[in-house]
Amino acid sequence: MSSVDKTLTNAYYEIEIEPKTHLPLNIKVVILTGTRGTDTQTKGKTIIGGKHVAFHFAYELSDFGKLKKPTIPPEAQKLLARG
Repeated sequence: MSSVDKTLTNAYYEIEIEPKTHLPLNIKVVILTGTRGTDTQTKGKTIIGGKHVAFHFAYELSDFGKLKKPTIPPEAQKLLARG
């Protein structure tokens, strides 16, 4: 099995917003990545075909505003702020 070629990784997302409340309803994320040594077809750095892997994630936010805000430890907040 070949390893992932990090230079050939693309991510796309789509967020659906509720027009009345302006809150997000769902988020869809697609991540495409090629593997080293295979014939992944690209245009610049964008994957357009050939051998690649696609990961699809869909998040429904129907409970938006109903859940408690998570507590993030200070150490984790520092790490997130660096990104």
